[in-house]
Amino acid sequence: MKKVSKGFLFALCIMMAAAFFAASPVTAANAATKLKAATNAEFEPYEFVKDGKFVGFDIDLMGEIAKKIGAEVTYQNMEFDGVVGAVLSGTCDLAISGLTITPKRAETVAFSTPYINAAQFLIVRTDEKTITGKTKAELDKQLEGKKIGVVTGFTGQKYVEGDASLKYAKIKNAKPAVFDNVSLAVAALRNKSIDVIVMDDIVAQKVSAAPANSKAIKAIEVPLTVEKYAIAISKKNPELKAKIDKALKALLDDGTVKKLLAKWEIR
Repeated sequence: MKKVSKGFLFALCIMMAAAFFAASPVTAANAATKLKAATNAEFEPYEFVKDGKFVGFDIDLMGEIAKKIGAEVTYQNMEFDGVVGAVLSGTCDLAISGLTITPKRAETVAFSTPYINAAQFLIVRTDEKTITGKTKAELDKQLEGKKIGVVTGFTGQKYVEGDASLKYAKIKNAKPAVFDNVSLAVAALRNKSIDVIVMDDIVAQKVSAAPANSKAIKAIEVPLTVEKYAIAISKKNPELKAKIDKALKALLDDGTVKKLLAKWEIR
């Protein structure tokens, strides 16, 4: 019997491997795109952690988008002021985190089609007597000189400190207290370290209505701003933006977004 050369065996192995992968259903053509999403899971009902899992309106919405574009999404939880930077650096492919479109952010990242309108509300203690306005003008005046809690990077911080690009005038003599997350700001309000919080509308409502807080704090539901939330995407990936925009349009048109808003009691 003739000996089989090592070269022949090597070539045979290569051919068999090629045939196996050609027949395999897991190929580059049909494998799901893997996307990393930056989020700040301290923003109920949009994104938060429950039983060790990311849940919320934004998480459900991203799940529906992922189905449309054939993607698998994993989340990286971080402080809010880091989510845009994560996209810019390439650490994440996108950011979905109750993210308001602003001119400054739009200079560095691309934004999807907006998917929800938002505003800023105030949160005060239930025994508050000096912040009681019924209009934006009245509340702006009553905020003057107050210790105002805001979260780093949130629109509320820009509203209190002033932002020319958003046409927000600085609140006169305000004393901003900047916190890393919503929970810390609420704790400071409850222990009277600050007088008031400026916070996104739905989050302000949810936090104030929570059983642990409902007797201590309340939301003043007078809109101070007009905003739109969208998904941030790298400007280097216009293809992903186009896919997300197409998926969002379909989800807005077929009523899916409306159903998710109802599920999470967002009005």
